[in-house]
Amino acid sequence: MKDLQDLLALAIPQPAMSHQLQLAEESSVSVPDCLEFTLQRFTYDSPLPVEDVAMVVYQPAKRGQAAAIELRYCVAGNKYCKNPGCTDQLCAAKKEPCSNKDSVDLITVRFQPTFIQALQKGATNFSIFDNQSRKPFVKNIQPCTKSKSVLETMVHNDYEGVLKNIFLQSRALDLLLYSSDQFVKNDIDERYGCRFLTQMEDRGKIEKARDILLEQLDAPITIKDLARKVAMNECYLKKGFKAMYGTTIYDYFQKERMEKAKGLLYEKGMSVSEVAMLMGYSCISHFSTAFKKHTGLKPCELLLR
Repeated sequence: MKDLQDLLALAIPQPAMSHQLQLAEESSVSVPDCLEFTLQRFTYDSPLPVEDVAMVVYQPAKRGQAAAIELRYCVAGNKYCKNPGCTDQLCAAKKEPCSNKDSVDLITVRFQPTFIQALQKGATNFSIFDNQSRKPFVKNIQPCTKSKSVLETMVHNDYEGVLKNIFLQSRALDLLLYSSDQFVKNDIDERYGCRFLTQMEDRGKIEKARDILLEQLDAPITIKDLARKVAMNECYLKKGFKAMYGTTIYDYFQKERMEKAKGLLYEKGMSVSEVAMLMGYSCISHFSTAFKKHTGLKPCELLLR
């Protein structure tokens, strides 16, 4: 349960809001000598600011067993309705109340030690983790688009029996491959995450910096000022932030900023100029350029959808 709460705390910044979650579905599939796949789906009634997050959990080799790797994901799911004959379009067309509920999917892929050992056989010049490491660790990463696409197919597929086992194994290897760029590095400090982040106090400072960014998306802050606010060295802040959240401070800020802008445009129906001003842009063209870079669309194109 603690592991679940740790992941939810990253996905839902406001802890009190996580209590709105209701367990709607729970399932587990074991692929012999390979992996275990588990899904927990939670639904909620009131809007929640859910962010897609992931964790890599590493357990070192012990008592003759190979190292074990576990990938944990918390991703915003689709809307699910209790009426099997209902679709969003149908309900919208009839203008009838629909029992659709937004969901949060918690997905765990736990690789068996023997399977990891088999993968590394013959790879004399490389291993997923340094064989000399004897300490377990947990590293937060940002799930990429390809990983989220793989997770969607793992949750929604029509395979049964041995074909399902083959499918889950192949998809799990895709996840491991796509995630490896964020936790396998040539530099040992990067590979295991920043060493100073083993201290709870330093991790707390990074989380506080993230909270500050989210609280003032309409007012960009310099890294120097952000470091001063959390009482941390600028270099440590930048390196620690990327280790915990899988991206730079600037890219994280811009992503969240544009996601909020997208919500204001698409869901609230605000004008481009209104949103640009609320997001702290004095020039609409600068806002439009940043928005298109993030979403692939101009703000006005989103309003037409």
